Amino acid sequence: MSEAVGTPGRALPRRANPSAHPSAEPPAGRPGAVGLGSVCAGFFMVLLDGSALNVALPDLSAEFGGSLAQLEWTVNAYTVAMAACLLGAGALADRLGARRLFQTSLLLFAAASAACAAAPTISALVAARALQGVAAGGLLPASLAVIAHMYPESADRARAFTVWGGVSSLALVAGPVAGGALTAGVGWRAIFLVNVPIALAAALLCRLRVAPSPVRPARLDLPGQLATAALVGCGIGTLVQAGAVGWSAPLTLALAAATAAAALAFTAAERRATHPVLPLDTFRRPGFTPALAVGALYQFGAYGAQFAISLHLQRHWGRDALGAGLAFVPFALCWSLASFVLARAVHRTGVRTLLTGGAACAAAGALTLLPLGATPAWWLFTTGSCLLGLGAGLMGPSLPTLALRALPPDRSGLASGSLNAFRQIGGAVAIALFGPILAAGTGGLRACLALVAAGFLTVTWAVHRSVR
Repeated sequence: MSEAVGTPGRALPRRANPSAHPSAEPPAGRPGAVGLGSVCAGFFMVLLDGSALNVALPDLSAEFGGSLAQLEWTVNAYTVAMAACLLGAGALADRLGARRLFQTSLLLFAAASAACAAAPTISALVAARALQGVAAGGLLPASLAVIAHMYPESADRARAFTVWGGVSSLALVAGPVAGGALTAGVGWRAIFLVNVPIALAAALLCRLRVAPSPVRPARLDLPGQLATAALVGCGIGTLVQAGAVGWSAPLTLALAAATAAAALAFTAAERRATHPVLPLDTFRRPGFTPALAVGALYQFGAYGAQFAISLHLQRHWGRDALGAGLAFVPFALCWSLASFVLARAVHRTGVRTLLTGGAACAAAGALTLLPLGATPAWWLFTTGSCLLGLGAGLMGPSLPTLALRALPPDRSGLASGSLNAFRQIGGAVAIALFGPILAAGTGGLRACLALVAAGFLTVTWAVHRSVR
C-alpha cells in the first residue's frame, strides 16, 4: 500500500471517498486505541530488548564462554547498530512515509529476533543482534513520527506523547525483570523468541488501524545517510573498544581514524546535498541542540545505572538472573507511576518543570546508592532505586515534546531520529565507560553512580538555562 502525500502533520486518505469503502484507512487525527497500541507495542519490544539481555550475561558466559568484553558486544552490537541507523531512518520516515518504515522495520526485527534465538555461537549472536539493531533504528524514529501524524492537534499529541514516553520508560525498566524471568524459567533464547509473534501482530494491526503517513517529496541523501551511519557506528565502537582493550590497541586506533574520516565525509556531504539527511543549520535552531544533549544525558544515567546495578547484584550480592530482575521491581513501579500518572502534569506545568524536577530526583537516587558495597543493604538499595526510577520516569515523556517542538511538523522524523540517536549514543557511552570501571569491584560501582548523578545534575543546569 502506498503512503499518502499530504501537508505536514496530516495524512490524506488513499481514496477520495473513504465512507464508500468500509476497508479504507482511518482518517489521520482520529485513531483508536488499537492504532496507538500497535505503535506502542512495536517500540516497547525494541526498548525491552535493549536491557533484557543484561541480566542474562552470566548465562551466556556459561554456555558460550568468552571474556566480559565479548559478552558486552551482545549488548553493544544492538546499541551501536541502532544508533548508527537512527538519524538516517528519521529522514527516511519523512521521505518514504513513517508508517511504511515502521511496518518494514517490524518484520525485519522479527526475523532478526528469530536468528538471535537460534544463534549457535557468540559470534553469530553478536551478528544477529546487530541486525536487530538495524531494525530497531528504523522502528524508533518511525514510531514517534507516526504518532505525531496520527494526532495533529497539539493537546491530543501531547497526551499521546505522554503515553509514548510512559510505555518507553516502562520498557526500559521492565527489561531486567522480563529478561530475568525468561532466562530463569525457559532460557535466555526465550528473550528473543517472544519478539516474533509480538512484532507480527503489531505490524498487522498498524496496517489495519493506522492511516498512511504523509510523504515529504525529496531526493534521498545517500552519501549523508552512509556517512551518518559510519560516524555514529565507528564513534561508539571506538568508545567500546577503548574501554575493553585500551586507547592504544590497533583496532581502537583504526576505529578512531574511521570516525574522523566519517565526520569529514558527513560534513562535506551535508554541505553539498540539496536535501541533506541532517541539515547543519538545524543545530542553530533554538532548543534543538539542548534537547539532544538532554536526551543523551538521560539515557546515559538511566540505562547506565541499570547496567551497573544489574552486574553488581549478580557479581557481589549473589543474585541469579531472576533475582536481579526482581530486585528492579520497586524501581520499575516508581518509574511507571511517574511516567503514566505524575508526568501527565506536563499539560499544566510544562516540560521544564518535569525535566528539572525529574533530573534532580534521579540524581538524589544515584547519590543515595553510593554507599552500596559487597554486603547486601536492601533498604538502601530500594530507597535509592525508587528515587532514581521516579526521577527518570518524570523525565522520559517530556523528551519527545522538547525535540519535536524545535523543528517544523514536516521534519518530525528528523527530530525523533535525532533525539533517539543521541539517546542511544548516551546509553552506549555509559556501557563503554562502565564496563571497565565495574571491573574494579564495589569501588567501580560507586564511580559509575557518581557519573550517573553528575549527568542528571548537568541536565538540571542545562534545562534551567535553555528551556522556557
